[in-house]
Amino acid sequence: MLAGAVFSSVIVLALTSRVEAHGYLEQPKPSWKDKPNVGWITMVDNYWDIGSGGDQIGKFKTMAKEKGMSVKDVVLDMVKDQKCGNTLENGDPQPIPADGKVKWHGNEGGGFTHTGPCEIYLDDKMVLHGDDCEDEFKGGPNGSKQTSDMPVDFSSCN
Repeated sequence: MLAGAVFSSVIVLALTSRVEAHGYLEQPKPSWKDKPNVGWITMVDNYWDIGSGGDQIGKFKTMAKEKGMSVKDVVLDMVKDQKCGNTLENGDPQPIPADGKVKWHGNEGGGFTHTGPCEIYLDDKMVLHGDDCEDEFKGGPNGSKQTSDMPVDFSSCN
């Protein structure tokens, strides 16, 4: 890995009976396949048949532990050959954010917009996991342009 540069992947799984994970990684900037595209890669449609309502986060944590799966495992199982979504798997390394934080921008102009877990990977190393990223990494309300900022240890990039 190049010193001072980072490849990163953010996996977000919002817990609703149907997931519409609206948003994109703002910093570090992704390398898009063609042009910026925050469209869906797949719809997470009640992956483990845990229903809707109630303690969705608790249900996901229980099922993930029982199945030995991370958020990344669930998403990659569903997208098969599109593991980097609309971005390039071998994209250009980006500068490490000066503040050490990865920034997520919701499509409505704020931070995370759904309850649920998220993970950040540098190459194949998980460097952040949150069970409820909307709560743990608060961004601004819709229209505020305030991202959800997540502290990441970038030392594995050196």
